[in-house]
Amino acid sequence: MTPERWELEAIMNTPYKARKIKKLSLAEEAYNYLKEQIISGKIHQGDVITEQSIANELRISRTPVKNAISKLESENFVTTLNGRGTLVNVLSIADMRDIYNVRTVLEVLALETTIHNLSEKMVQQACESFQNALALYKKDKSLVSPEMMYELDNQFHNMIVDYTSNHYIRRLMPSLSERINVRQLQAYQITDTFETSTKQHLEILEAIAMKNLARAKLLLEEHLKWSFAVMFDALLQRYQKNNM
Repeated sequence: MTPERWELEAIMNTPYKARKIKKLSLAEEAYNYLKEQIISGKIHQGDVITEQSIANELRISRTPVKNAISKLESENFVTTLNGRGTLVNVLSIADMRDIYNVRTVLEVLALETTIHNLSEKMVQQACESFQNALALYKKDKSLVSPEMMYELDNQFHNMIVDYTSNHYIRRLMPSLSERINVRQLQAYQITDTFETSTKQHLEILEAIAMKNLARAKLLLEEHLKWSFAVMFDALLQRYQKNNM
């Protein structure tokens, strides 16, 4: 691993906000594992999984896996098929459009208080992370993986939501974001949009630093609309490739 890549990975793996570490139950571990596999695309939408296969993979009993699947089903990630396993739900274009519309409204609203809650240091650190990543990307695109691009993007939008004073938005947004995360990662894997996306993020951060709420909200809304268009294009490219 090159020093430059190590530096970026260190940036990506350093959380912008300290999180408490707690011991998880087997059901929680199974839930987190399955959710990560679905969001990352390692388990594909449309795949059918079984409690036994997951239990064997994690070397645990079926009971915690059953509980994990039940929780994922309540969040609409999967659908249990009577006696035939569990289907990983497919997110349609219409689903994504609806999610993005709601997400845009909530995230722009969150920014109204977040802009006052973020310290100058936090905004500067976020800017530096994007600037460092962009410098590496321009030097050698292979130094910045799609997973790193996705993580950097995700941390930016999480920051806007996590620091809003509106606790209803903080409760609602994670479930919306998680539903489209796999498509966002696929977009970075298929399209060459990291430079454009990074410049947009930096413009938003500049407006936040200047406490220019009107401009920050406008830029964020335009960025989210652009992001949906990119995701749609990525899905179209993937579909065309699979049907050639």
